[in-house]
Formats: sequence, structure tokens, C-alpha cells
Amino acid sequence: MSDDERVRWARALGVAGWLFLLAYLGIVIAQVRRAAAISTPSFEDGLWWQRVEQISFAARPQNLVVLVPAAAAAVVGTLAVRTVVDAAVVWIGHLVRIVAGTCYVAIAIAALGVIGVFFRNPDNVGDVQAVLGGVGGMLMAVAMVKLCLEAERVATTG
Repeated sequence: MSDDERVRWARALGVAGWLFLLAYLGIVIAQVRRAAAISTPSFEDGLWWQRVEQISFAARPQNLVVLVPAAAAAVVGTLAVRTVVDAAVVWIGHLVRIVAGTCYVAIAIAALGVIGVFFRNPDNVGDVQAVLGGVGGMLMAVAMVKLCLEAERVATTG
């Protein structure tokens, strides 16, 4: 594959990655808006833990899976153009770092959701589901961070 073809693919992957990243950020913004709209607590654990629970849905595997194509596009795009000098290299490099940063935020959100389980009244079914969903989201985010950091390392060291 020629350098021009690799740059063209990297640009296409970059656009796709940015669009998937924006789609995930839309999910996060929607959850934050829903949490901000909660004014009276419905549960015994209080208003703030109810808001934390609402926001933590953004870090559940079923929502976090929207970020997986962004990470994949960023990693493959980075590896495709690592030896080429082009603006696409800078653009895709930013995408890799922003996806990794977003995954770090998702890990923190999921951890807060898991911690919140211990501050509410016990519910055997709901608690297990919340903990497993949070842990699953953290595992997915850690996997994406690992891929992004490795792609960044390979791109910078050649």
C-alpha cells in the first residue's frame, strides 16, 4: 500500500473515529443533563448518589461500546501512518489521546457508580447488576486505554 493510500485510509478512519467519539460524548451529555434534572430524591440514598447512579449509566458496557469503534479507528489509523509525514498523522494522534482520556473518565464514572452501590439500601438483584455493569464498563475502558497507549508508543518510537 502506498503512502498516499495509507494517508487516505487514516483520514477516513480519523473521521469515523471522531464521529463515534462525538456519539459517545452525546450519551455522556444526555446522562449529565438527566442527572442535573433530578431535584428531589426518589430513593433513600439521597439526591447526589441518585445523580451519580444516573451518570454512571454512561460507563455501562452497553453505552461504552459506542466508544470501541473510535478506539479501533484511532489505533489502526495511527499504525497506518506512523512513518508518514502528513496532517492526518497529527489529527489521528489527537484522536488517540482524546479517546484514551475519555476512557479514563469512563473508568472514574464507573468506579463512582460501583462505590455508590454501597451507599444505598441493599437490593440483591440490583446491586449485583450495578456492580457487574460498572466493572464491565471499567474493563472495557481499560482495554481501550491499553490499545491507545500502545498505538501512541509505537507511533512515537517508530
